[in-house]
Amino acid sequence: MFNSKYYAPSGMLHGSSPRIMGTKLDALLIGGNQTVLEDAWNEAAAEIERLHNQLNCFDPESAVSRINREAFHAPVPVDDELWNILVDCQRYNTLTEGYFDITLSDFNKVQLSEATHTISFLDEGISIDLGGYGKGYALQKMQSIFQFHGIEKALVNFGNSSVLAIGSHPHGDYWPVGIENPYTHETVYSVKLFDSSLSTSGNSPQHPEHIKNPLTGEYVSERKIVSIVSANPVDAEILTTALMVAPSEQTESILQSFDIQEKYIYNILTDHKS
Repeated sequence: MFNSKYYAPSGMLHGSSPRIMGTKLDALLIGGNQTVLEDAWNEAAAEIERLHNQLNCFDPESAVSRINREAFHAPVPVDDELWNILVDCQRYNTLTEGYFDITLSDFNKVQLSEATHTISFLDEGISIDLGGYGKGYALQKMQSIFQFHGIEKALVNFGNSSVLAIGSHPHGDYWPVGIENPYTHETVYSVKLFDSSLSTSGNSPQHPEHIKNPLTGEYVSERKIVSIVSANPVDAEILTTALMVAPSEQTESILQSFDIQEKYIYNILTDHKS
């Protein structure tokens, strides 16, 4: 599932996976000797695979699938890591005024017991999906691993929608990342990343209505692209999902609860960026 190749002349390792967490993964690690880079990549790859297996709601063996099967019938105990993730998702649900919701319908029907570290559903139709959280969390874990190994320059890209930059490009002051109009494949704006993360959400011809508004139950049909740059990859991931569905007049009130570096909202139909 994971591959890597070291390029000695440039001191660079390219790691990749054709399919993980629902998309393609590419990573460039630069600096340090080959052994250091390979050790860092192998540790990160093992961590991403572990998270994929734990958080994937489509895998019947995953912890999330077990919750979805059992939490309406009885409280389901979870380990400390998943407990912290669920509490974090509850916090984000509040901070985004309900627009980030791992149930896609009503987080109030999820009951988290601090005393027993269990999760229960109050409605038979409730389930959870951590797809809007997982890649940001994975990038955060990879960031910690690479920094532990002393890597000062790296770029990690989950399918062009979730990107982590450590340091800068080896021949510049930042990592340049272009955001593409999915309908025309033209670059509509470029982002300069330095020790930061980028998340982008939007509809496309292949997926014209795949983001659901949890407050209305309707899928977003508006043609727009939302990008957030933040030092925190999870914040960036959460906010692009929330701002895709939140009314434009609520954007600034939601952002007041977050410390972000840049925000881009691009209306595909009018070629207007804000």
